[in-house]
Amino acid sequence: MSRFEARAFLTLVLVTAIGSAPVAFAAVGEKDHPDWPCVQRKVVTLTSTQIWDGPPTDDIKDWSNDAELAKLVPGLISRRVPLDEAKASIKALVEKLPQASRDETMKRLFAGVLSRINDERTSVISGVERFQRRQKTRADELERQSSEIVKLKELAKDDTSRKKLDEAEEKYKWDTRVFQERQQNIPLACEIPTLIEQRAFELGREIRTYMSK
Repeated sequence: MSRFEARAFLTLVLVTAIGSAPVAFAAVGEKDHPDWPCVQRKVVTLTSTQIWDGPPTDDIKDWSNDAELAKLVPGLISRRVPLDEAKASIKALVEKLPQASRDETMKRLFAGVLSRINDERTSVISGVERFQRRQKTRADELERQSSEIVKLKELAKDDTSRKKLDEAEEKYKWDTRVFQERQQNIPLACEIPTLIEQRAFELGREIRTYMSK
């Protein structure tokens, strides 16, 4: 295997692992986010105007001073809680509210939902980017190994050198397999911020139905 053949093989491995090279190792058209591996455009923070047609809530920071809202919000945003159950919790809160204060409380509830959802999305996005950086490091290591194998092939003259070559090739195959298996997780991870955003939209729409303006 020549050096050119080794590099070509590595490229094939990476493309096969991810389905499309630009998705994994390009910034998907966003030069400011070189570690973002997803097809989905990276949106760091969701704003209230992106999620619902109600009044802006981005400046509301003290929503958690309301003990009931502070207790309710974590369950609403948790993807382990079925959406129907979350909606029922919102309805239960509304039924206890005086009509005069309902709009204001609902607005503050949405502020809390969006705040915590942004926290969760930020954590997920950071995790995806950390994983991508590790994958880039693994890809660099695979390229280094392939170059080393080329050299070992050229020097494989006796049993000792051939054994070293066999060991290097075996390690390369194993590391390539690990890389491929981990790379297959990236599309799944990329879906999580979208799922979180969809839940924010659904919760916002539900909260909005109980507001008069």
